[in-house]
Amino acid sequence: MKTKRKGKIAYVLLAINIIPLAFLGITILLLGSSMFTRAMYQEVEIELRNVCRNLDTTYDTLYPGDYTLTGGSSYRLYKGDQDITGDCTLIDQFKRNTGLDITLFYQDTRILTTIVDNNGVRITGSGAPSAVMEDVFETGTAKFYTNVLIFDTAYFSYYAPLTNSDGAVTGMLFVGKPTAEVDASVRASIYPLVVADILIMLLTSLFIFLYTRSFTSALLQIHGFLGEVSTGNLSAEPPALALKRNDELNEIAGSALNMQRSLHDLVEQDSLTALANRRFGDKRLRQTMKYAEKNGTDFCLAIGDIDDFKKVNDTYGHDCGDLVLKQIADILRRHMRNNGFVARWGGEEFLLVFENMDLAHARELLEKLLDDVRSSVCRYDDLAVSVTMTFGLAAGNGQSITDLLRTADDRLYQGKKGGKNQII
Repeated sequence: MKTKRKGKIAYVLLAINIIPLAFLGITILLLGSSMFTRAMYQEVEIELRNVCRNLDTTYDTLYPGDYTLTGGSSYRLYKGDQDITGDCTLIDQFKRNTGLDITLFYQDTRILTTIVDNNGVRITGSGAPSAVMEDVFETGTAKFYTNVLIFDTAYFSYYAPLTNSDGAVTGMLFVGKPTAEVDASVRASIYPLVVADILIMLLTSLFIFLYTRSFTSALLQIHGFLGEVSTGNLSAEPPALALKRNDELNEIAGSALNMQRSLHDLVEQDSLTALANRRFGDKRLRQTMKYAEKNGTDFCLAIGDIDDFKKVNDTYGHDCGDLVLKQIADILRRHMRNNGFVARWGGEEFLLVFENMDLAHARELLEKLLDDVRSSVCRYDDLAVSVTMTFGLAAGNGQSITDLLRTADDRLYQGKKGGKNQII
C-alpha cells in the first residue's frame, strides 16, 4: 500500500517540536554568551586589579616614601628619595610579564606609561579622562571601566588612586588591556559553545524530523488503509509501517486490521462454513473472467449441491445439518486450495471456480473431491452420517457470467434428475 504524500499534520508536528527547540537553543545561546561574556569581563577586572595592586606594592617596596613633585620649569617626580621621572623599567617589566599597558599619573598627568603613539613615542604628559578624574582621583576610590578611549584605542581599564602617608590622593595607577584583545578572547572562547549549540540543535532537529516523518508516515498509512477499507476494498494491504512500531500507533493499526478482518468476515465470509459468501464469490468470479479474457487463459466453474440435504435436517436435526455443511466445506476448501476458490452459493449449494484450468483437468480434480465426499463420515453424537454431492461443471468460453452460471446450474439439475452423486 502506497503511503500518501505528507499531510498538514506532518508540518504541524515539525513546527510544534522544532520551533520551541530553535527558540530554546537561541535563548540558551544568547543567555550563555551573555553570562560567559560577563564572566570573562570579571576575570579581566580581577586580572587588572591584581596587577595594579602588585605594581603599587612593588613601588612601595622598592621606593619607600611619598610621591612628591619638585622643580620649577622642569618638574621631577620622586617616590621617597628616588627620582622615578622617565624611569619606565618597572612598568615595562610588568608589561612583558602580563601583556598589559600601565600608566602612572601624578594628579591628572601621565608621568610614566607603556602606551606609545603611532611613532613609538610614549604618550607622557597627556591628561587623564575627566570622568576618571571625577570617579577615582576626587573620590579616592578604585574603579573598573570596560571602554575607556585612550588615543583612539578602547581599553578595559582599572584605575586605582595613589595616596601618600597622610591619606592625600596624589595620582593614579592605570592598568589596561585593549578592548579588541578582550573581545577577541571572548569570541574565541564563545565560538566552540556556539558551534556545539548549533550542532546539538541540528542533530536534535534531525532526530525530530526523522521521528516525525516515521510517525506521520505510519499515521498516513493507517489513514490510507482505513480509506481503502471504507470504499469496500477489504483486501487492502495492512499498514505495515504502523504495525512494526512499539507505540500506540501499533495498537491503532492492529485495531484497524482487526476491523478489516471483521468486516471481511461479516461482508465476504459465510459465518457457518468460513467459506466466501455468495457476494464475494460473485466478485471473485468476475475478476477471474476478466483475467482470463485479458490473458487468454482457461477457467471452469462448477455448482455443487449436497444430495438429500433436507432429509439430513429432517432426520437428525439442524445441528447435525450444520455439522455436515462445515465438514463438506472443509473438504471443498482443501481440494480447491491452489486450484481456485470455493464459495457457499446458498443453503447446501456451493460454487467452485477452477482458475487457469481446462475442462478435463477440472473434472479430474472434481472427481477426486467427490470421492473424498463419498468416503467422509460426519460424527454427530452416536450417529455416523454420510452424504454425496452432485456437480454441474462448465468451462468458461467467452460467454457472460449469467450464461455460464445457467449452464452449470442446468447440468447440476440434470445430474440430480439422473440419479445424483455425479458430475455432469
